[in-house]
Amino acid sequence: MDHQTLRSLIRTVPDWPKPGICFFDICSIVEHPEAFGWTVRQFNALCTQNAIQAIVSPDARGFLWGSPVAFSTGLPLHLARKPGKLPGEVVTQSYAYEYASASISMQAGCALAGRNVLLLDDVLATGGTALAVVELLTGHFGVDPAQIIVAAVLNLKFLPGEHRLLERGVRVETLLDYHE
Repeated sequence: MDHQTLRSLIRTVPDWPKPGICFFDICSIVEHPEAFGWTVRQFNALCTQNAIQAIVSPDARGFLWGSPVAFSTGLPLHLARKPGKLPGEVVTQSYAYEYASASISMQAGCALAGRNVLLLDDVLATGGTALAVVELLTGHFGVDPAQIIVAAVLNLKFLPGEHRLLERGVRVETLLDYHE
């Protein structure tokens, strides 16, 4: 597996979910076990190289990568979900992204303070979801931005997500970069 082969598996869907948006569908990667396994191994290596101590994955495609990486590295996985999806006390952060606004929640008792955290998702675009989770991690769980790495399969470099995260003091690591 190489980056070019992985890139060839990603479908582009014009005008979805609304006109003017070009959606990059990375779900096609999970249809190819060799490609999916390669991405998981890349994220496993990132965890090892950076002494990651916990993984946080946002709803819902982030779960596709967060779960196998957490399992194979033996790290705890914390879910960042849409409101109303987690039981018990939660903390919630609202945010805006390319074509809508939303909120994301995490269970209030996550033991993350002082830990190196990998925030693992499928695509980094405007950074809305990632920044909302970073706000939860730093504001509610006591994680220093320098201890957070945002990782994704695909980075849409022509959108401001990476820049916004870097401004916040968060490192970004992605497997593929799309420049337009």
